[in-house]
Amino acid sequence: MKETYEGILKLNCQINHVLDNAMVLCQSWGYNGLKRYYRYHHGHFDRLLLKLKNEMYDNHELVASLENSNHPSYQPTDIKDHARRWYETLRDAVNQMVQLNIALVGQTGMQSCVTKKMLHCLYKMKEKAHRFYKRGTEVQWMAHDLHVYDDCLHEKIKKKEKKRYDD
Repeated sequence: MKETYEGILKLNCQINHVLDNAMVLCQSWGYNGLKRYYRYHHGHFDRLLLKLKNEMYDNHELVASLENSNHPSYQPTDIKDHARRWYETLRDAVNQMVQLNIALVGQTGMQSCVTKKMLHCLYKMKEKAHRFYKRGTEVQWMAHDLHVYDDCLHEKIKKKEKKRYDD
């Protein structure tokens, strides 16, 4: 059971690592909406990570390992490469999380609320990544069109962040 939880923790850390890199890269390319989107989800996954560590101990008296694992490199060269790689990363993460979740249910006999939230969040991000990649392909990666989308995303996430911190 501890190995399954450790697998979920490792996957969460990998997603956070990619979110961190994507945040910096998108800011350097001038996509502040995407930067804000990745920062928002980075914080969400950080909170889920803490909740999962608490669940491990509270429900099973397992202590999460403190080691830092190496993460795969994530350094796309442009927004098109980023969109493709981000979607692929999320697709793989969803598949891994589903398998880990199935294993955890088999070992504990119950669904973890935290892994359920992680999986839901990964599904939503994967859906958003697919739409962004499709939109970019349709407009032939024209910067103007992508920046219009990015500006709308920036305002949307700004409202979400305000709501999160006002609660």
